Amino acid sequence: MMMDRLPLDYEYLYVKWREVVEAIKMGKSIFPPSWPSDLWESKLQLLHNIVKANPDTGRCDRCGQCCQEFPFACRPVEFFYLLPYMALKWPQEQQKSFFYGKLGLLREDGRNHCPFWETAGCTIYPVRPLFCRRAICGDHICNKLNREFDSLADWCNYEPVLKQLTFTNMVYYFYNEQNQSEELSWQLDFGQGDVRLTVAPMEVWLLLLLNKPEMGQRVLDLAGFKPLLGSVDGLRLA
Repeated sequence: MMMDRLPLDYEYLYVKWREVVEAIKMGKSIFPPSWPSDLWESKLQLLHNIVKANPDTGRCDRCGQCCQEFPFACRPVEFFYLLPYMALKWPQEQQKSFFYGKLGLLREDGRNHCPFWETAGCTIYPVRPLFCRRAICGDHICNKLNREFDSLADWCNYEPVLKQLTFTNMVYYFYNEQNQSEELSWQLDFGQGDVRLTVAPMEVWLLLLLNKPEMGQRVLDLAGFKPLLGSVDGLRLA
């Protein structure tokens, strides 16, 4: 039988989320211990500076096609970038509706819907992930630049796009003590072995944040759930 929503205790998750909201309001750190807090903070500041220095061009119709066609996934730094917006900008009723009615919804292919998309548009548009700002989804590119090129490959070699890729790498990667480039990640505590996640849907990041490994294990074991996952240790479900 096909699932249309992940079997999670959404009421309980919302209660735990309200604790996170209070922590954010009080300025407490909510970062995982995988890397020092100052590293997370510096990457969040860099991401914020990039977003502010590269405002939207206005060429996007905000039609939602890419939001609906592509399953939502993001990097952990992007996850932490959007959390304060949810906690401080969304009314409490909107937060409750998100957990009770939006989170965990699945498409027919087992991919997760973007929980932030509504008919009125993206509910986290000012803080949406960098991938959403590039918006590549098959042949569809939200900013319509693909209509000016013969192929997607030509578009990918377009100078502004290469600039965007440079920006994303600056946010996602850092140099460790051995002066080696390493991607920011989050230790997976779901019984999958020593795995550090670099890409995951909102539901997985939230379960990690709320320290619910048993729920996360059940979710990842579901045969009908096909999330986009990436890790530095080889776990890749695409």
